[in-house]
Amino acid sequence: MSLRLPTVLVVAVALGAAALVACQPAGTRYVDQVFAGADATTDVRYATATDLVSGAPRDLTLDWFEPRGDPSSSRPVVVWIHGGGFRGGTKAATAEVASAYARRGYVTLSINYRLDPGNRCQDVQDGKITDPAQYDLERARCERAIIAAQHDAQGAIRWARGNAGALGIDRARIAVAGFSAGAVTAVHVAQRSEDPGDVGDHDGRVSTVRAGLAASGCNYDPDSIAAGDAPVFLLASENDGAVPFSCVRQTERLSRAAGTDVGTRYYLDEGTHAKALYDKYRADVDADWTAFLVDHLDL
Repeated sequence: MSLRLPTVLVVAVALGAAALVACQPAGTRYVDQVFAGADATTDVRYATATDLVSGAPRDLTLDWFEPRGDPSSSRPVVVWIHGGGFRGGTKAATAEVASAYARRGYVTLSINYRLDPGNRCQDVQDGKITDPAQYDLERARCERAIIAAQHDAQGAIRWARGNAGALGIDRARIAVAGFSAGAVTAVHVAQRSEDPGDVGDHDGRVSTVRAGLAASGCNYDPDSIAAGDAPVFLLASENDGAVPFSCVRQTERLSRAAGTDVGTRYYLDEGTHAKALYDKYRADVDADWTAFLVDHLDL
């Protein structure tokens, strides 16, 4: 992997007829919150992996949410990944959005993944490390954290497929979504499937997804973008100080050139980042994201 850190503009995504089906009395399943609540099962271990700092084994956990009272046993899945610069954050940061999408009829997973609290990824990206030897050291450390996050998320996806019966899910309809570092991870899961890692106990399962949703995220390994990648929807602001808009646009451009479907919602002349950007424009973003999921998960 080689890191290259580099008004509303919306590109519409065409929807199939599937977007018009599966109506519920309170609205449309997978689009509207048709269920009154979501039931959570918390702190489930999905894998054990080597800690990035101590080198000791550590458990990786997730919370999973399902629509309350839903009789279906073959639900689509969205795996949610929190932000935090690959330094911090927990699955609690995505619990609310995971619950909201469960009320739409999805089974959702909110995951923890390995972090490196001392990494200087932002300084590497922003060119603030001037000593060449130190730069190389910190860049390698950052790449290790980014790849670990991807592999952990892929381990969670394999765990879901390995427990499909208990979760009541359709193994063929899995998407990944995230904010900031979690958005970078979601894009990498969608576009770097050739590097699945070996996290977890379900090596016999694949870790590919059908769609990726990214709020302030891009592909930091642009050479990995290729035909056959999962479709991605990119939410971003032009003046984002954490994830360069140029990287988001590059991901869009290279993905389209490879034949990948891409949806976008860009806020120009604005610098709001990740979850705050999503929260600020939630109604519009949810309309885009649910339409994208309905289309690409064939719901």
